[in-house]
Amino acid sequence: MLVFAVLTALYACGVKSASKVSSSDLASGKSIYMDKCGKCHPAFDVKSKSVDRWNQVLAPMITDKAKLNEADGKLVEAYVWNELGVKK
Repeated sequence: MLVFAVLTALYACGVKSASKVSSSDLASGKSIYMDKCGKCHPAFDVKSKSVDRWNQVLAPMITDKAKLNEADGKLVEAYVWNELGVKK
């Protein structure tokens, strides 16, 4: 029983810290999104596409098209998922 309680507490702490993104990180992600993604096409309103569609296009756009570094890519992902209300 004690093991279950400890594992549950550890899991809960891990989930909270993984999904917590600062407002400055979200602002940075939005800025990168508007600047980099808007170079080749309009920087679409994030909510104009479904979660499924973003799952299809976001990673390839970050790495292959916009060629963002890992840190900037994570900021853009955090911004997009936050706008859609998705906890990643």
